[in-house]
Amino acid sequence: MSTRPANPALQPDRSESAAEWLVLHKQRVIMGVVAIALLFGGAWFYRRSSQIKAARAESAYFQARQAMASGNAPLALTDLRNVVIRYEGTAGAAQAALAIAQILYDEGKYREGIAELDKAARSRPEGLAASIHVMRAVGHEGLKQFDQAAAEYQAAAEVTRFPNDASAFRASAARALMAGGKPEAARAIWAELAAEPEGSMVSEARVRLGELTAKPAS
Repeated sequence: MSTRPANPALQPDRSESAAEWLVLHKQRVIMGVVAIALLFGGAWFYRRSSQIKAARAESAYFQARQAMASGNAPLALTDLRNVVIRYEGTAGAAQAALAIAQILYDEGKYREGIAELDKAARSRPEGLAASIHVMRAVGHEGLKQFDQAAAEYQAAAEVTRFPNDASAFRASAARALMAGGKPEAARAIWAELAAEPEGSMVSEARVRLGELTAKPAS
């Protein structure tokens, strides 16, 4: 049995085989290349469209703020609601919803303001989640619904990326609980805040704990 290597001249021409395969399957290859191009092109177009939408939402929001700053609340509400509807899911739309709630709160319409925030919360950007929770908490405080307010402040503390803000929101939750007649629940939050090594609310937390543990004079 021969162990000599096969004659290179007799080896199959792989480049020719590849070329023949390409000729035979050219249509499929072209379709695959086009599909990939469309995929990447579609992703780019989507990102670009999202950027344009976000930029227009910001511009429309600041224009609506001008009416708000001038004291024309009815016009501001109309313009801001247009931003919320037209640019749903953008930061500008979420900011517009927050501004709408502020206008309604100033008029004592806390339920209406919370309802506007509830609608915006379903499609708001993650970066504004904490702000929406806080604004809802303010509305619940206006309605004397202190348990709900505390829950919203706690939710804001959980989603914010900033430790100092988280501490401030938890402190607001504790104040809401105290206002709602739940000192023990508030005490638990103040105790956690007082134990934070570099927390921004340590001083107030210790003062509040002292107030809660002090016995009234007989």
